[in-house]
Amino acid sequence: MLYLNEDDLLALGADWGKLADTVTDALASMAAGDYVQPLKPYLRFKDPANRIIAMPAYIGGTFDAAGIKWIASFPANPSIGIPRAHSVVVLNDAATGKPVALVNSPLLSIMRTAAVSAVMLRRWLELPNQHHNRPLNVGLIGCGPIGQWHARMLTVILGSRLGKLKTYDLSPARARQAADAAGSAGSAAASWEEAYFESDIIVTCTVSGSRYIFSPPPRGSLLLHVSLRDYRPSALASINTVVVDDWDEICRENTDIEQMHLTVGWEKDRTITLSEAVFGDKLLSMPKDGRLLFSPMGMAIFDIAVATYTLGLARDKGIGLELK
Repeated sequence: MLYLNEDDLLALGADWGKLADTVTDALASMAAGDYVQPLKPYLRFKDPANRIIAMPAYIGGTFDAAGIKWIASFPANPSIGIPRAHSVVVLNDAATGKPVALVNSPLLSIMRTAAVSAVMLRRWLELPNQHHNRPLNVGLIGCGPIGQWHARMLTVILGSRLGKLKTYDLSPARARQAADAAGSAGSAAASWEEAYFESDIIVTCTVSGSRYIFSPPPRGSLLLHVSLRDYRPSALASINTVVVDDWDEICRENTDIEQMHLTVGWEKDRTITLSEAVFGDKLLSMPKDGRLLFSPMGMAIFDIAVATYTLGLARDKGIGLELK
């Protein structure tokens, strides 16, 4: 069994094009029904703010792999000097069940999350019915580890199409660090409003315990809503199109999608799945200045797919520790 830690993942780096292609291939397996993914359970004990989530899955196609991600989120951890999230991924041989890899780092999950956003972003950029023939401004709200890696992904996927990247975080230092990913195009904002109101692409990567965004997003904007609990229902009333990875996963746990469902009756049949968005033509009917909300709960098949890709890359480069 190959053991990989965070230093190993950093040595492998992040090729955002290949990571997005890996997620797209996983979506193809999902669209073909060649996967198994139980609804993930949440383990809570003592402090209800804390949770550990089990995410098992099998994915077929070129992956043909099974495994599980076991990820803990303890929001108070940074106050004692350790990361909020801890994660391990175990990969199993699909033919025998034998464990073949153990990845001990939340970085794999972080890169997977940014790669899923990259898939949605690439699809949105190619839509012929939207205004994408000019530099696009990005507002990134929340600059913890997920926000930092999103900043790197955005600069690569957008490339020369990036206008300005404005970042905001309760920690000005983290905001400046994320802005640095965009070079001269990046700047730290003094408030979330400054990063929000003039952006074409709005990325929320916070751990906010309360909904703080009270105003509708700009016309024609893409909301990469990674943190799931930032918008008050009134702010989303003008949303034209909602894309989700899985309705049954996202419409629970007090997400903004669940609040849209409870307050204004937004139903499953009004949403578009990510596989439909990527492989189908449903997004072509969006209004020209329509607002698109992408709200992914996080799917285990994407973790298994990215872990399988990472395992192959590590073996090719001789990175990691073989355990017996």
